[in-house]
Amino acid sequence: MQSANEVNSAGWNNLMGYSLRKKQPPDLVSSEKYYQAALKIDPNHRAALEYCGELLLMKKDLPGAEAMLARLDKACVFSCEEYRDLKASIAKYQGKK
Repeated sequence: MQSANEVNSAGWNNLMGYSLRKKQPPDLVSSEKYYQAALKIDPNHRAALEYCGELLLMKKDLPGAEAMLARLDKACVFSCEEYRDLKASIAKYQGKK
């Protein structure tokens, strides 16, 4: 992924963020930087909004995750998989509290 170095691509930045969030142990700081870069390039990038919301839940930032869900609601118009997935992740997070 890094060798592709497509820093001006929202998709590339999103995938970099995803790969860093999913590695063991996760690199949440770097992952968040890539998600933010993706969203700066494309503020309505649905996957980046979903994954950034999931990262925020990992950081115990429920209000931040809910803000990403609200942005997804606007980006999706008539719902979408990313919206439903993040909504389910938030519900699961709230159930654990």
